[in-house]
Amino acid sequence: RVISYMDQQVGRIVAALKQTDPELKNTIIIFTSDHGLALGSHGLMGKQNMYEHTIGIPLIFAGNTIPRGEKRSAQCYLRDLYPTVCELAGVEVLPAVEATSLMPVLRNELLEVYPFIIGYFHNQQRMIRMQNWKFIYYPEVQREQLFHLGSDPFEMHDLASSKRATNVKNQLREEMIVWLQNHGDPLFSGTNFDK
Repeated sequence: RVISYMDQQVGRIVAALKQTDPELKNTIIIFTSDHGLALGSHGLMGKQNMYEHTIGIPLIFAGNTIPRGEKRSAQCYLRDLYPTVCELAGVEVLPAVEATSLMPVLRNELLEVYPFIIGYFHNQQRMIRMQNWKFIYYPEVQREQLFHLGSDPFEMHDLASSKRATNVKNQLREEMIVWLQNHGDPLFSGTNFDK
């Protein structure tokens, strides 16, 4: 019922847009949402985690200048919508904006706009997601998790203690620490990450 209701409401919005732009030639529609609740996955109920069921959100672009029926796997941040919409509208993005237009990905010029993405929640969690890998660090309890999302999309098999994954874990950890230090994360301002 929820999906049907949502579909009806999106249909109402599209119908209203067609009243002023019947062919939708001057209209771009972007569908996205806030991230979801865990609803029992991994024994969790809220949003305060870095698992795919919570951080993954829909991001759909439709419009005259957007390729139809195609899917992209590029990782991005919601803040990237601002420069993307500016580029679509032909508006300059201010230099102080720390976000990247997704248009090169939408135009098939690039596969990715970021080599990895970073996630964080208060002092409790830090995460890096790169290609098929995800590394999560819990600073307050000094715990690490490592998942290969290609073979384990539901993140059920923690590889953090696997000797075969040590190099990947170390690389992800190092990339994450450098990024967090460069962006002023107070938990990583010194050398208090001694794993």
